Amino acid sequence: MTRHIDRNILAGAMLLAAACSTSAVRAETASVTLHRIDLHPATAAAAKRTMRRIDEAALSVCGASGALIESKRNIRVGPCWQEAAGNAARQSGNPLLAQAFARFPLATH
Repeated sequence: MTRHIDRNILAGAMLLAAACSTSAVRAETASVTLHRIDLHPATAAAAKRTMRRIDEAALSVCGASGALIESKRNIRVGPCWQEAAGNAARQSGNPLLAQAFARFPLATH
């Protein structure tokens, strides 16, 4: 029997499992599934688009969904967003996506 893993399911499994600590003792894990995401963009522009989607999902995982711009900025510089978005970019194995993460403007959007 051959197992076919849908790219969307694989993306969801790889993407955005973030351990967000609420205290030194307790940690929670949350995840978000992104459908139809390009984990292997061929251009820098495609990598930027993917990174924007990863950003929104990471913000959601870290509790900033629907938050004000100032709150989102604070979340992006924190460990939850850095881990969630960074893991997603690294796990893709795509150098353009890794570059898009490294250049992502944390203080905007």
